[in-house]
Order: sequence, then C-alpha cells, then structure tokens
Amino acid sequence: MKKPAQINGRATITPPVSPYWTRADYAHETDMLRTEVWPAVQKFLAENWPGFSAAFTADDIVLCTLCRGEFEALTADEAADNSTNIDEHSVEGEPTCCYTAVDEFRAEHGIPAVQRGGAR
Repeated sequence: MKKPAQINGRATITPPVSPYWTRADYAHETDMLRTEVWPAVQKFLAENWPGFSAAFTADDIVLCTLCRGEFEALTADEAADNSTNIDEHSVEGEPTCCYTAVDEFRAEHGIPAVQRGGAR
C-alpha cells in the first residue's frame, strides 16, 4: 500500500580543484561551468533525455580586486571591538581581506593609515 520513493534527484558536477587556488580561481571555474559545461549538459539532456529539466545554481561572493580573496568588511560591532578591529581608527565597512584594501579604503575615507610594527 505504501512504498518509500526518492524524487527530485540531482547530479553534481565538480570542476578540478587545487589546494593553492584562491576564491577568484574557484569563481573562474564556476564561470567556466556556467558558460561552457552547462550548455553541453543542457544539449545532452535535450537530445538523450527528453522531458528532463535542469537548473544551474552557484553561490554568490564578492572578490577583492587587490588580493583576489573573498571581500569581507567589518561590521559596526567588529569595528568597535579591539579583538576584531585593526586599530582605534577602524570603522564599519573597512575591508578585512588584505592590508592593501585597508590602505585604499582608509585613503578614500580620510582615515589615518594603519601603523604597522608598533603597539596599538
């Protein structure tokens, strides 16, 4: 009378990876999946498995143009917390990915530069 069944199966395609890749490298591979591999998968399904549908999804991230890492910035609470900010001049929105981004952000916003190598 009742029989368990599985529905809505999914196939996962994973590009090659390297332990030395940055987020930007992964973003490039994802773009290759979207623009080159995905159309081939859609064509294959249409030709060989009529009626099957498919969808492409990927996680959205923002990359730092300076270090190619994932861009992250301080929240207001983090900027006020000495355990998470760079110094007493840190503000909400200040990048946390690299010092080059911090330097650029501070120059654009008229915030004193980070004093490296000294005490807080």
